Order: sequence, then C-alpha cells, then structure tokens
Amino acid sequence: MEDRPNKDIDRSRCRSSQLATTVANDFYSGQLDLSARGAIPVGWSIMPEVEAVTRLRRDGQPELTVRRFLTFVSAMERNRDSNRLWADAVELLASQPETFDPPAVSVMPLGELAEKLSAARMTRYHRSDTDAWQTIARSLHAGGGPVAHLVEQGRGDAVKLLNDLCSVDSEGRPRYPVLKGQKIGPLWVRVMAEPGGAEVENIDVVDIAVDIHVRKVTENLGVANTHGLAMDKAKPTIRDAWKSAVAGAEFGGPPGIAGTCAALDPALWAYGKYGCGHCTKAGKLEPIGEACRCCQKQL
Repeated sequence: MEDRPNKDIDRSRCRSSQLATTVANDFYSGQLDLSARGAIPVGWSIMPEVEAVTRLRRDGQPELTVRRFLTFVSAMERNRDSNRLWADAVELLASQPETFDPPAVSVMPLGELAEKLSAARMTRYHRSDTDAWQTIARSLHAGGGPVAHLVEQGRGDAVKLLNDLCSVDSEGRPRYPVLKGQKIGPLWVRVMAEPGGAEVENIDVVDIAVDIHVRKVTENLGVANTHGLAMDKAKPTIRDAWKSAVAGAEFGGPPGIAGTCAALDPALWAYGKYGCGHCTKAGKLEPIGEACRCCQKQL
C-alpha cells in the first residue's frame, strides 16, 4: 500500500523548493517589476546594506572598516526602516568615523556616544541601543573568539560565529547584545559574507532571518501556515519550512552565499516588503514576479 502521507509531504517539499528557486531567480535576475506602483526595480544591487557597502568602497574605506560598519549597523536592525538606517549610517561614518572604531568607542563616555548615535538616527531604544553598541565595541576591542576574528581578519566559520554571538563575559553578561538575536544573528553572518566579502565556512547552516516581511510572503505562497500564531511561535516553523525548501532548490546568488538560505533571505525580504506589503495596503493583487502566480492571499 502506498504511503500517502509521505507522498503528500514530498509533493509539498517539491512545490516549496520550486517556489524558493523562483523567488531567488526573480530577485537576482533583477526582474522584479514594481512599475505598477510607480517604484523602481528591486534586486540585490539596491539592497540597503549592499548600496551602503558599495558607497564605502567607492569612497576608499578599507575592508576592516567595512566589516566593523556592517557589524554595528546590523545590531541596530531591530524593527527599523532598513533603507534609512543604512543610508544614515554611511553619513555617520563619513562625519564621525570614531563611532565605528572599537578602541575609541570602548572608552567614549556613554552620554557622548548616545548623543552621537541619536543625532544620526542610529538608535531607536536610545539607552539600550547605545549600551549594546559600546558593549559590542568592547568585545571586539578585547578580541578573542570567532566574532572578533571575523571582523578583524575577514575569515570565520558560521557554526562557531553563531555560538560566539551568544557568549557571555566573566560576569555573565552578553558580549554581543542585540547582535545575538535569532533574526539579527543570521542576518549579520550573511552580510559579513555578502556584501562584506568575508570568507565564511559552513554558510549553509545560516537560517532565514524571519521578520514580518518574510512571514507575509511565506504565508501568501503557502509555504507554511502560521496564521494566528504569535511571531515568536511562527518563526521556527517559517525557518524550518524554507530550510527544507532550499535543500531541494537550485538557484544562485552572490558567490559567498549562493544556493543557501542566506541567499534566499534577501529575496524573501524584498518580495514581502515590496510585493506582499504593497498588495495588503492596496487591497488588490499586483504581481511583481513569477512567484506571485502562486499567491494564495484573498483580498
């Protein structure tokens, strides 16, 4: 007798893998069409962190500075407008480079640092974000451990990096507060590899960094049903669904992350932000790519 439930699971995985391939291909080919909503095309080259790194390199910033920049700004990504955050960060680096220098930040009076970061719109939760920025700076300055090594030398292993992000100091305090989160941690490892250019081994262990945009596209495409679940309950289901999908998918991406969840992650984010988010507000379906043909949302 056929094992019908297993066959259904296989079909579901196959469909999800096809969707992962389509989403990634739409994104990396630069063919996402936002013309119906009067917006510019969306793709890898105009992701906010990619545009920021492109500007830094054009301005002649050394790769060490680029990696430090990516680390501090990634830590501020919680519930923020990414386009504005990364653009403001570029301006802060140009005007006050000491705010991205771990030795300088380590000894800077907290009030002075808070004023600089707040004025540059780097912080949202001003006290806790400033504390986190300085703590990360001190951990990087102290050295020792995979995270500091990756920032300083540009080489690391994703498994060790994710573990080190959760490390604590001798008094039991997090060494990388905020940066160690389930969304921000994978995001940071990914941006260090691409566009950061660091050599990150075992990048395939990095999960999708689930946020509201990724959740929208996941539900609308029917890859996982998390309707009615609180976000913290939905995240593991979404991560597992896309990890399974990527295992059977075939797509490219930037060299350091090609074919992995790390490469699919920005594509899902773009689909959710510029596709699903727009359709929800507009109250009608306006496709931006091939994957939209599989949308199950009813408006």
